Amino acid sequence: MKSEVQRSSATVSVTVTCDMAASLDGHRIHPLYSTFWLAYHAEVAARKAIEPYFDEGENALGAGITIEHRAMCPIGAQVHVTATVTSVEENRIVCTIVARTDHAEIARGTQTQIVLPASAIEEKIRSTYARHGIELPHQP
Repeated sequence: MKSEVQRSSATVSVTVTCDMAASLDGHRIHPLYSTFWLAYHAEVAARKAIEPYFDEGENALGAGITIEHRAMCPIGAQVHVTATVTSVEENRIVCTIVARTDHAEIARGTQTQIVLPASAIEEKIRSTYARHGIELPHQP
């Protein structure tokens, strides 16, 4: 991992669509940006913040996410989810997440990733599938 990661950030900007509304089991709960989609966009932003700083043969695994929705966000609004690296301890990277519309901060949280050699991650994946007795799917 390149040391410059300590100053990195990335932003994902999306327009909230109907399929991003709060829904459970195919039933729309509210016509608002769901926490599920917010967490997904936080994961994407965090990955974009750190991936350019991987050394050859490195990859990362998500290790945790916390998101606090602080304000409602309507369908059609533009949301900017920014991940900023705030802590690097050995191979553990923590990003602070802030989500905003043009009108308000709507969420805040953290996302953690663990950086490992890609070969170590692949071995952990194979081991996990073997332990569960499931055949590893072929990747395209």
